[in-house]
Amino acid sequence: MGTTLGMSQTPKAADEEQRLAALYRLNLLDTPADERFERITRLAALALAMPVAAISLVDRRRVWFKSVHGMTAHEFPREDSLCAHALNVEGPLLIPDLAQAPQFALPRLAKSGRPVRSYASYPLHAPEGSRVGGFCVMDRAPRVFDHAMERTLRDLAHLVETELQISALIRAQSMLTTDLDAVRGQLLRDSLTQIWNRAGILEILSREHARARRNRERLGVALVDLDHFKHINETHGHLIGDRVLRTAADRMVDAVRPYDAVGRYGGEEFLVVIVEHEPQIIHSVAERIRHNISSAPVTADRRTFALTASVGVACVEPQIGSDIRTLVQAADDALYQAKRQGRNCVVVAA
Repeated sequence: MGTTLGMSQTPKAADEEQRLAALYRLNLLDTPADERFERITRLAALALAMPVAAISLVDRRRVWFKSVHGMTAHEFPREDSLCAHALNVEGPLLIPDLAQAPQFALPRLAKSGRPVRSYASYPLHAPEGSRVGGFCVMDRAPRVFDHAMERTLRDLAHLVETELQISALIRAQSMLTTDLDAVRGQLLRDSLTQIWNRAGILEILSREHARARRNRERLGVALVDLDHFKHINETHGHLIGDRVLRTAADRMVDAVRPYDAVGRYGGEEFLVVIVEHEPQIIHSVAERIRHNISSAPVTADRRTFALTASVGVACVEPQIGSDIRTLVQAADDALYQAKRQGRNCVVVAA
């Protein structure tokens, strides 16, 4: 018979301090409910036919649920949580019947009105690799976990890890903005449009390109050129041209997601870093940019101007990779092709 683990035997990970540091860098503890995570726990309960599903983050003395379905509690003392025990288990932890696994006994929970009888979890890792918690499902009756259920649990855990990575990217971009001193902040912002300037967007591209290559993931880049902008500038003057540039920049920012980045690359040309793995989503973001720019005419000085843009898209492929210069050149070639096709369209580099 195994050892019964109680309050005096709260398990700790071998890399506990490093793991906690990674958890705190996520900046998710005690944050409000987030639909990105809520829909995953709802889906888990439905797909696995388990009444309880939770995204658990293991803090120093407690286990806190970023999302929980089927249970009102949002945290437990660490010594009363199976999620803390899972930290020291390689791969998934599957317990068909806790009554037959006394080494995982939790005395305080066993005395509750409706104790958990079956439990399964899959580890959750921070972007740098440290295990910060688990994606778990529970039932108050014994269950048999087959390979299909284990695979579904793993896939859902990977979805959660993707959302954790997205949260980290949003935070990193925010920190890049706020941590820069005022002078450097001004150097990386375009004074006219208040988006990233050429140096700023290339710095973001360099960082995201390095991350994509390190993780063998895809990364998208879009070059956006305002159609016939020189004619507007030369015919109606630079003040109206500036108004058109500001409007286009605002519409592009509205079209992308919080973790993408938009910068003025030069003149009427913009560079967009699209942080995404799926090619079809990269294309849809680029198409949304094009659509937003052309969604309404621009009014300036009692005049109205139709506005469209041509967009060229290129991707870093996880198996092949490329340097930044090659990536931007591929997007530029695709942009040239979009212009040849009549403008106001998106072309993706082969």
